[in-house]
Amino acid sequence: MFDLQASDLVGVTSAGISLIALALNILITQRQTRISFETLKFNNDTQVMNWANRVVSAMSEALHVSNATNISAMFLHERALSLATTLSALVDEGRWYFPNVGRRPADVDKPGAYRGSRQAILDHIVVVYESVNELQRLEDGPRDALASKIGEAKRHFVTEVQHAVDPRRRAWVMDRFRKY
Repeated sequence: MFDLQASDLVGVTSAGISLIALALNILITQRQTRISFETLKFNNDTQVMNWANRVVSAMSEALHVSNATNISAMFLHERALSLATTLSALVDEGRWYFPNVGRRPADVDKPGAYRGSRQAILDHIVVVYESVNELQRLEDGPRDALASKIGEAKRHFVTEVQHAVDPRRRAWVMDRFRKY
């Protein structure tokens, strides 16, 4: 029925080996592409987490300063000014990771990074920044409302960072690729 010669058998075997090699190559390339993508995401997430750590530190300090009792007005003013400066810089740095979205008619006169709407994650830092500026003007007035506002903004910020970085997924991916 089939009259195969040695050369035909070698040809069929070579074709079969080539198909297996092609399939393995496709699988390996897909895996390497996934690993490359995850590496890029991990690097970006690491940068976001480093920035977020500095934000949380500044927010925590703002919360403690706003809760402090028996603090001199001069020290409060100096500390609040320093915190406001830090928070302002952190908002602008955050724009690199969370740029404004959309466009508004009033945006024409604004520099590119400030056009559109600020993302919610940055809004929470702005709330703390504004609270710290208000803290400077209070002198000896009650600061409980500001402390509450700062604490709430901090909790929302941490939640937004978790949504952006997704530490559970990150741990799952690490475990998955550790097996290979």
